[in-house]
Amino acid sequence: MGGRSSSRSCRCWGHALGLLVAALALGCASGESTGTSDANDDGRIRLVMIPKDTQMSFWNQVRDGAERAAKEFDVDLQWKGPAKGNDRAEQKRVLQQFMDGGVDGILLAPTDSVALSADARTAMAKGIPVLIFDSAIEGEVGKDFITFVATDNEAAGKLGGKHLMELVGDGAKTVLFRHEEGHASTGAREQGALDEMHAANAEVLVDNRYSGATMAEAQQTALNMVDQLREAAGVFASNQTAAEGLLGALRNTNLAGKIKVVGFDQSARLVEGLKDGSIDALVVQDPVDMGYQSVKLMVQHLKDKDAKLEPIVHTGVHLVTRENMDEPEIAALLK
Repeated sequence: MGGRSSSRSCRCWGHALGLLVAALALGCASGESTGTSDANDDGRIRLVMIPKDTQMSFWNQVRDGAERAAKEFDVDLQWKGPAKGNDRAEQKRVLQQFMDGGVDGILLAPTDSVALSADARTAMAKGIPVLIFDSAIEGEVGKDFITFVATDNEAAGKLGGKHLMELVGDGAKTVLFRHEEGHASTGAREQGALDEMHAANAEVLVDNRYSGATMAEAQQTALNMVDQLREAAGVFASNQTAAEGLLGALRNTNLAGKIKVVGFDQSARLVEGLKDGSIDALVVQDPVDMGYQSVKLMVQHLKDKDAKLEPIVHTGVHLVTRENMDEPEIAALLK
């Protein structure tokens, strides 16, 4: 009896070990990073970059720039974030996953200026530096995060709003098409654009409509306000999904090309709209440089914690029109 039991026990342990190996293999095959790898005993710096979402072309460009810097500075960079930009809970979960080790630094584009602030402070208190990029977070630079890398969003909004008013003329009827509440980056753009509308005595028909997290949501929101759009001379949309949704709604209602539109960010759909006259201008950031600078500055901090980083590092912004979209500097931003 004793020998038979021992043999059965060995077989069970062997079976369990086999299942464990298979599960680990499946996890590796899926490409899902755990964030707690035994990692780099080779001494390389390990970073995780957590964007607002992993679907929009903007974030893919940020990733391109970050990976370029990671290769240049020979660091191990993980990229992990929520699929949708309004999934605060998922982004919080990802951030917390890396707060107990596994990485030397965290680069975060917060979906909410408040919801992620406590976790960022906790990571800093645990000795894991946090760099904020793209969108601001509540806290004190140098204490709650090491620096902030982003477009000057208020100035970018003013650039778009001013151009819109030049297109439609002083006193014209306008619409501000917002993104989502809680996003500091788009909120600053929207305020900048609204300031320029008011400076030109625009009659702002709508300034409190939030488009939603996706292009589909934005299109439905725009369709729900089609009466105001028909009355407006021009519209400013404050991010990629808002602009794409607005474009779809204008096309569906035969308003494309009849209303002046200034959008924000670039995608294949928005560039096509610019080419065919459905969109009059795009305010375009430099997401590649944003990703590159974020990694570069984190590496600089980790290698020399006494190094003084600028509290805010602004990356570029450009107004793109049909007239200048083929210029080499601008064309590079539209790829």
